[in-house]
Amino acid sequence: MKNLLLLCTLLLTSLGFSQEETATDSLTQRNTLGEILITATPVQNQLQRVPAAVAVITAQNLERGDQLSVANEINKIPGIQIQQGALNTSRISIRGLGARSQYSTNRVKAYLEGIPLTTGEGETTLEDLDLSLIQNIEIIKGPASSSYGAGLGGAMLLSVIKPKKSGFAVRSNALAGSYGLFKTGVSGLYADEQTQGLVSYNHLERDGFRDNSGYNRNSLTAYAKTQLNEVSSLSFFGNYIRLKAYIPSSINANDFRETPQKAAFTWAQARGYESYDKVLAGLSYDWQINAQNRWTTSVFTNTRDGYEPRPFDILDESSLAFGIRSNLNSEFSIFQLNAKSSVGVEYFDEHYKAELFENNYESNPGNGSIQGNRFADQEQDRKYLNLFAQIQLQFTERLTGDFGLNYNHSRYILEDILNENGTDNSGTYTYPRIFLPQAGLTYEAFTDKFIYATVARGFSLPTVAETLTPEGAINPEIKPETGVNYELGFKGQWLQKRLYTEVAFYTVQVDNLLVAERVGNDQYVGRNAGKTDHNGLEFFAQYRDYVGENLMLQPYASVALNDYSFEKFTDRDVDYSGNELTGVADRVINLGFDVSWKSWSFNTNYRHTGSIPLDDANSIYSDSYNVVNLRSDYAFELGKILDLNVFGGINNLFDTDYAAQILPNATGFGGSLPRYYYPGEPINFYLGLNFQF
Repeated sequence: MKNLLLLCTLLLTSLGFSQEETATDSLTQRNTLGEILITATPVQNQLQRVPAAVAVITAQNLERGDQLSVANEINKIPGIQIQQGALNTSRISIRGLGARSQYSTNRVKAYLEGIPLTTGEGETTLEDLDLSLIQNIEIIKGPASSSYGAGLGGAMLLSVIKPKKSGFAVRSNALAGSYGLFKTGVSGLYADEQTQGLVSYNHLERDGFRDNSGYNRNSLTAYAKTQLNEVSSLSFFGNYIRLKAYIPSSINANDFRETPQKAAFTWAQARGYESYDKVLAGLSYDWQINAQNRWTTSVFTNTRDGYEPRPFDILDESSLAFGIRSNLNSEFSIFQLNAKSSVGVEYFDEHYKAELFENNYESNPGNGSIQGNRFADQEQDRKYLNLFAQIQLQFTERLTGDFGLNYNHSRYILEDILNENGTDNSGTYTYPRIFLPQAGLTYEAFTDKFIYATVARGFSLPTVAETLTPEGAINPEIKPETGVNYELGFKGQWLQKRLYTEVAFYTVQVDNLLVAERVGNDQYVGRNAGKTDHNGLEFFAQYRDYVGENLMLQPYASVALNDYSFEKFTDRDVDYSGNELTGVADRVINLGFDVSWKSWSFNTNYRHTGSIPLDDANSIYSDSYNVVNLRSDYAFELGKILDLNVFGGINNLFDTDYAAQILPNATGFGGSLPRYYYPGEPINFYLGLNFQF
């Protein structure tokens, strides 16, 4: 921590708090980074004035990569790490929260056009969204926003592209690359004074560089918004996804070093995969009651029908969820102070059905998975209710305060339909009702330079799998993770708004830490094990300037230094207190450079990821690594109606061997070595074309 505090002091000194700079009237708009309006927080405000660590990823940012995964851009944000072992296997952790999840993201909530992407089980899947449709991603780090359930890890708010010009337009894209990559899509857009609309179809397929890693996805997306009258509008969003993705799974250290293209033996023999059809739809009504009050209500539903052959069983599952979200935003005065507020409610109800069958692949070698007898049949209902309120008070011209409160009530019901062994595991579990307060202050110390401080309490519910005992019954002893986030930060613009910087110091104290205990081959249950301490420094800087009329330069950098540890953790009478937190790197550094000249643009990014503890005992670590990606674009016009953009790129330019994802606390069975590693892809290439009529 001494080195961390020293670096914090040096960074603050380098930012020069004693200096004051003002923009000149002659500064052109294109030479500035501009103001970013944050819509993810309950009360909308400019990025610098929000008393929280909030990151924004735009459609332009997403175009700096291969358009396959959001991981390339998310990993540039300090404090957020996304490990992606395959196109359908990833895990997002924010400030170390969620790092111990086995295969998925379960400590971060996500919404697409206001519709929850996070399931009733608590899992969030971003990897099956087509990036060509994403207009904006806003990420709140930590429980700083009370209106999204005050998730301990944070919240992600995604919006799709909307037509900006009146009339019809057609967009299309095509992409090809290494390991059988092929991607294509077409979108139709329409807009007039009253209506906006979008319909889009996208397809992605890839063989993958590892055995048993084929991927095939088709998606259809629709968006429409119409102005009903001068004060109200109605909008619709729908998304359908059909996916089939094979699973190579993790491998041991020997295979990772010598034959990283191999799939895990059992997964290769069973030809394991996941497939599903998924529908997400929502209808939203917006009413501008008067100049001071605006009411928005959304109703939504999602369904999923999945089938997953695994070496240890075959899972046949389906889910149906519906919900409503409604909030009132107001502006008023209180005690002669200008105030803005948001109050609302969110209700979510999901019904889930799962059947488990024997997998007889071993008795029929070479034929892959073969469904056998059914041995489990359960139905689950998960419901939660969030009530939230947030108010922003303008105490003085320079001092602003934000205060919020969230109330959560969650219940989980299990019905065990198949009781062949005479044991009925049915039951109901109501989680403790939780009140989650949040408070923050922002002070404009100098022009365009803001200091903020915030304290917020958050929580994360266990996933359905974590709530069960090894026998499949509800574990009434399991508790939600809870924690308090303390944060001090600075956001400021410099050099006539050409340079933007952020620095954040934080500590998160987590109680009732949820850990995964392995009870079989690739099978885990959860339990509460202790406390963790998350301390860190985050730094981000971005500069933009035009040299002459046509040359634009934009370098950027981000640094995350993490000191995450078990404050109190005893597992099976072994005391791990004081050890580093499993599954998350101690440091991540990103350096990037974007340059454009007339119709040509080029960008490159360097990322350093530190070593990661692979087990709670800290007896083994993954190696640190460095990866460089680059991409170049050339845009031009054919006539007056056709715009084209040709692009190409290289990922992992120097062919680095590295672990793209790790499996924490992997355990070998039957004398086999633990399978900790998901190998990262070797050097690979892509070439694409975008055009618009």
